[in-house]
Amino acid sequence: MKKPKSSSFILSPNLGCPEVVSPQQILHDGFLVVIAAPTSEDFDTDKYAVYATPSFAGEGQEIEFELNKVHKLDDESLPLKFDTLGSTRLLISTTVRTGLFPEHTFWSMWARPKNDVTQQHFRSVGRARRSTLYDLSFAISGVFAGRVHHALCLRADNAAAKFVHLTDLHLAARNDLWENEVRSVIENSPATPGAQNFKNFNDRFREFICWANKAADEGELDFVWALGDLVDFCRTGLLDRCPGDTNWSTFVDMVTGSQAELQRGNSGLHVPIFTTTGNHDWRTYPYSPAFRLDIFGITKKCADELDLWYRATSVEVGRKLEEVNQKLIRKGSPLLARSWWGAIASMGWRGLTVGVDRLIQRTTAIVVSYGRQLAWVGLGAAVISFAVKHPLWVIIALALVIAGTLLLPSKLYAWLRKTLESLIAIDAEISSLDEYFLRVNPYLNYAFEVGNCAFIVLDTGPDCLTAQSFWDDGGKKVRNISLDDNILGGSPDSMGFYPANEFYPYSQIAWLENVLACLANSAADDVPGRVFAGLHAPVANLSVKRRQHADGELQRNPPNKHYVFMEPGWLNGYDIRYGTVNHYLSQFFYLCLGCREAAPDERFGPGIDAVFSGHAHWNLEFKLQKPHNAARHWRPEIFYSEFSQEVEASCADPRARWGPLLLQTAACGPQGAVQSEVPPNFRYVTVNGNGGVCNLRPLNLQQAAESLNRPLAAAQAAPGE
Repeated sequence: MKKPKSSSFILSPNLGCPEVVSPQQILHDGFLVVIAAPTSEDFDTDKYAVYATPSFAGEGQEIEFELNKVHKLDDESLPLKFDTLGSTRLLISTTVRTGLFPEHTFWSMWARPKNDVTQQHFRSVGRARRSTLYDLSFAISGVFAGRVHHALCLRADNAAAKFVHLTDLHLAARNDLWENEVRSVIENSPATPGAQNFKNFNDRFREFICWANKAADEGELDFVWALGDLVDFCRTGLLDRCPGDTNWSTFVDMVTGSQAELQRGNSGLHVPIFTTTGNHDWRTYPYSPAFRLDIFGITKKCADELDLWYRATSVEVGRKLEEVNQKLIRKGSPLLARSWWGAIASMGWRGLTVGVDRLIQRTTAIVVSYGRQLAWVGLGAAVISFAVKHPLWVIIALALVIAGTLLLPSKLYAWLRKTLESLIAIDAEISSLDEYFLRVNPYLNYAFEVGNCAFIVLDTGPDCLTAQSFWDDGGKKVRNISLDDNILGGSPDSMGFYPANEFYPYSQIAWLENVLACLANSAADDVPGRVFAGLHAPVANLSVKRRQHADGELQRNPPNKHYVFMEPGWLNGYDIRYGTVNHYLSQFFYLCLGCREAAPDERFGPGIDAVFSGHAHWNLEFKLQKPHNAARHWRPEIFYSEFSQEVEASCADPRARWGPLLLQTAACGPQGAVQSEVPPNFRYVTVNGNGGVCNLRPLNLQQAAESLNRPLAAAQAAPGE
């Protein structure tokens, strides 16, 4: 992605961090705008014209704004406090400042409409007025300067909130290319007989968008909370050829309804979408479908025929494989680089790699130079062997020698190539997010409000095990790595909450403390409200085997005990850190419970009602609580069950306190470990005007479609909504 050097740019609000406001709010207060402008220019509000145009034709009317309260954002230090959740958007990450906009100054300002905002600015569905999306555009001295899609949403003044938690989309341009290739070429190829059940993750997101738009038309959906793994990987080739040549363009096109998407029947998402990144969003290069045949629904033969490097030339591929091979030889395997046994194993790996490399070269030279002679010698020896005592054994031995001489190099080369490709596939770097920061969301951490609910978004970063970070001594940041989940289990830990965060000048835990303190200071006593946190990697998870054990224990429990205590232990205990955030989970748990680990008996902040996450591709629910007979230095307890049903049953009691819940939602794109959770999956949540949570269960598309044809629990909202 080409980085802007000399032009102004609207950073916020944006596609993945929009402003949701009512006409009353926008007229009285306006909304916060953050602009990056060239440092060489003085910021003159008289030169800037900011206006909003409907994101979809025929919906709403243009709104022109005036700018005031301009403030220069030249302080990167962590503020002592946040006055409002919106002020979390005043913290620009070090990466955005120095990487994308090194020659820019950042300005915050408030935009207020020049004229009245009325019912005519809302879209109509039948006779009903529905929330309406607007693109935000600006001009400088009368010249159009840029636009951000779906940055503003006009919503009726309403204390209720209805949203969807969506995760693990895994969008990629290659999904559509491969689907066409499988149908038009591979299924008709003699080398791959039989039909393939290819699963296109892009189509699953398109199906979700169709449902979400219908739900929005019926007034049953306010926004989508998309928490990570939005794309499968970043680059569509090894080299950046032009701006937008990444899978982030695929994401933007699908959300906004580009011309190509319209031809596929996708008009774009008609409700706001709030985003954060997942570990795949940080990954730079593609992985082979042969690694996960089950989620793509194809055979190994089909996977081998698909073009992995479809936007790269053979020269580029060869150069990249050679680069990784040399790193492997010089520095060893990144998967072994920082373990006590890795030093020994890595030496063996380097020796094996060098040995295989030399063996391939030497064997190839022998085959080229002497292959024909060896074949003739072998044939002659086979004929002569008929005259000796054991001719059959001689023939078999010579055949094996000849076959091994001819076939072994190609087998070793194929194995080595797959090994190198697997290392490239776990490569991750912050530059993978350049286009995300520019076109979707410039924030890794931020907070917002809709209705009487507060939403806190925390980025959980890349995988702990990435090729680039380990070769650059990044392994010193990682602890509690296990072979089972991070290398073999397919559910790697993530780098969230690591205190020495190189992308912000502060730790995420300190940032979260300030956000919760802001909520505690601003909350009205008569409004219960709900506080939700969202991140990609879970803060509690189980392996498939231990979940099966927990489910069995749950079934054996007496009727009055509907939960399983996640008691740690070596033999029969539960390890809840299987494929989770890798750092400082205990501090996060205490903050969820409304206190701090350093002083657990002192109340701090409002606590968090529910934490939403994905990553593991299945639905899972835990409950966090303080022990009933807590000692002075108590530790949080975690329980496993289906707690969302109990929450829905308390819908009529807005002051019911049932959390904090730790909720995972199955994937929108790939199939998870539970076969009944057919993608696209999501979790539909409604909070009525008095703070009662009336819907919380996870749904798949069929269940969600049926729910729109019958009264939802949200329809039983308390008066005053």
